[in-house]
Amino acid sequence: MVQILERYGWKWVGLLFSDDDYGVHAARSFHQEVSRFGCVAFSEMLPHDNNRAEVRRIVGIIRHSTATVVVAFSTEAYLLPLTEEIVLQNLTGRQWIASEAWATSAVFHTSQLLPFLGGALGIAIRRGDIPGLHDFLLSLRPDFDPGNNMVNMFWELMFSCSFKADSPGRVCTGLESLEGTESAYSDVSGLRHSYNVYKAVYALAHALHDLLGCQPGTGPFPGNSCAELYTLQPWQRAADGTIRTVTVGVFDESAPPGQKLMLEEGNIFWNFESHKVSALPALLTKAVLSSL
Repeated sequence: MVQILERYGWKWVGLLFSDDDYGVHAARSFHQEVSRFGCVAFSEMLPHDNNRAEVRRIVGIIRHSTATVVVAFSTEAYLLPLTEEIVLQNLTGRQWIASEAWATSAVFHTSQLLPFLGGALGIAIRRGDIPGLHDFLLSLRPDFDPGNNMVNMFWELMFSCSFKADSPGRVCTGLESLEGTESAYSDVSGLRHSYNVYKAVYALAHALHDLLGCQPGTGPFPGNSCAELYTLQPWQRAADGTIRTVTVGVFDESAPPGQKLMLEEGNIFWNFESHKVSALPALLTKAVLSSL
């Protein structure tokens, strides 16, 4: 987001952030980054209790500020009351920079808000497609599992019926078809967080596949040995049998040059004998670090 500001030479900007860890920590980092090339005209915390007087005060500050670029680190719930007040006060002429928590939210994609938020630039988690997911979702059927009634509840809401025989309304048969229905449930056009989960599950699946398919003499452990699924050694897992991740460093974009990457090499498990990164592990290491 800061690089967007630098690219267009926006050195005098306003800042809004939500009253939670997400907003507070983002605002702190933002102040540090912007101070390298510009200034923050105002910095306001959005109220978590929807205090209308406070929201009106913040909109007044935006209106009277000479900063025409406003950056907002916030979730939908905090920002929505502000946008409603912006409409009431007819506050236009601002360039909005949106954090990923609200940049793609359909709540703000309305014709009413277009004159006020239109042209906003936002950061979003990468979207991806999950092959076969849509067909899988449409194949869902109630299974009447007493330990999990979520499907039944969804079914009753979707088809405006009830599985209770004595219900005064329409009775669900469980044979209703989801084909042709439109809802957030079957909408797979904007998978972002879901796509990240999908990739994580497949990463684990591929790791287990490689573990089971490892051939003696070609493995990653001493002597090119392989670990076995049911006989993992203590140094390959925690005492209770679980696999754990360990923090080995921090990448701080706001730190001075040469100090951005800090590694505790003593905490790193080197998955090769020489303790030197070959071509392939180097690529993997780069990917891991960039995701911290």
